Parts: sequence; structure tokens; C-alpha cells
Amino acid sequence: YLRPESSHRRKMIRGVWQLERLVINYCRTPCSTGVYELMKEKKRIVEFAKENPQIKIITKLNPQRIPHVVGTYVGSIDHQVGIKNSTADEIVDVLYKLRNRSARETSSLEHWGKPQTKHPSIQGMWTPTCDPDSIIVKRRQ
Repeated sequence: YLRPESSHRRKMIRGVWQLERLVINYCRTPCSTGVYELMKEKKRIVEFAKENPQIKIITKLNPQRIPHVVGTYVGSIDHQVGIKNSTADEIVDVLYKLRNRSARETSSLEHWGKPQTKHPSIQGMWTPTCDPDSIIVKRRQ
């Protein structure tokens, strides 16, 4: 499983840890086998808890519900991640990812990259070399 290389990657804003609580919800169906592996081993979850004493870790048995992890951040903001059919390693990765993220919502403009359209241009992209007659050069007088 992946761990952050250094402590500077952990999410603190103005000296306050963002993640307050992790709730691991699981059920008795086969899709929760990764959670059962994690609970049997105990080594990884205890190691995570020792590294992060500021986070309260809770496990809940929810019959006939899809297993998921809920991270509660400062200001009662929740982020939920599904862990259906995940292995113990993948679940530990989810715990670290929830710890390392911020409760703040990111701007959608950061994720856009280039604007996309459903109706691309029929003519194609224009460049100055396409039609030399269309270029008008203004001279100074």
C-alpha cells in the first residue's frame, strides 16, 4: 500500500488537521472480505491509528449495505468512498487518501484543462498558413 513519503503531504490548514473521523461501514456479505482481512490482521489499522492520533476510527456493521468509508472533516463535511470488493491494501490506501485530502472543494476550472465541445468545428482549426490571402497586414504611415 502507498504511504506518503513525508509528513508535509498531510493536510493541515493553519495548523489544524482537516480529517477528524473515519467510519468504516461493512456488512456480512462477501463484498466486505477486505474489511474482514483488515480487522483480522489489526497490524495495519493499529499502525495507521498510531501515525494519526488525531483521527477517531470507528467500524460499523451495517447489514445488507454496500461497504464504504466515510471521512468527516472540520466543519462537518463528509466524503464517502466505496470499498466494495476491495482488498485490505486498497482499503488502507483509501484511508491514507482520505487523510491526505482537504475538506475544501476544489474549483472545477482546475480540472478542465482545455474546454471541450460536443460539436467540433467542421472547418477545422484555423492557422495563418491556411489561407495567405486572408491575412491583412497593416503598415504604419
